[in-house]
Amino acid sequence: MCSALMRLLGLAALAGAALCASPAASGPWAREEGSLFLTISHQQDAASDSWTGLWAEYGFTPRITLGLDGGMSGGGDGKLILWAQKAWERGPHRIAASAGVGASFIAGKASPLLQVGGGWGRGVTTRFGPGWLAAEARAIIAARDVTFSQELNAQTVATYTYLVPETSGKAELTVGLKPRDRLMLIGQLQLDYGREAGLESRLATSLVYDLREPVKLELGLILPVSGRSEPALKLGMWLDF
Repeated sequence: MCSALMRLLGLAALAGAALCASPAASGPWAREEGSLFLTISHQQDAASDSWTGLWAEYGFTPRITLGLDGGMSGGGDGKLILWAQKAWERGPHRIAASAGVGASFIAGKASPLLQVGGGWGRGVTTRFGPGWLAAEARAIIAARDVTFSQELNAQTVATYTYLVPETSGKAELTVGLKPRDRLMLIGQLQLDYGREAGLESRLATSLVYDLREPVKLELGLILPVSGRSEPALKLGMWLDF
């Protein structure tokens, strides 16, 4: 179950980045109060594994953003996480802390999970246009099944199944650039760590083009650096209200 969960979580690439000091997907920035952001994406890798994801954010207060992170793989496994994030400004720096609760759905069975995280970011100015830097990390505590058998006598064996917590980690380092008003370029190093899967790393690049308000189109390529990941293509749509 653990390896399947780690593969599931590894398939979900971070949706979005930042628009200088006002990001499209929040990262360590707070979403504007009352505003809503949605992204729907589909990812397909060279092994024919797929992931269809939904990411949503709502600006609850000037510093608190509420969100949803969900999706389903081509095999029918999935996840749903409800999260909240609080952001602070420190000069040009943006700092955030977040927590979420939800469940993974593997082989038709739901298991609870908890995640906590933090992030840092800032806008930058370059000769090619405004850009941003961001670093985020999350710890994910998921439940997994452990089966224990006990021999009661020569003819009877009792079998017990327990849910025990298991912790994994994720981190993303993001660099972005907005060379034109309707175009964003995003580069990201994605790191995942789990007890059975070990360390996996990927390089993800995306081009986001503003079709017509409030719709943006995302085209992405994800290449493995280490671990068992496969190269993947990503197609997404962003809606910003």
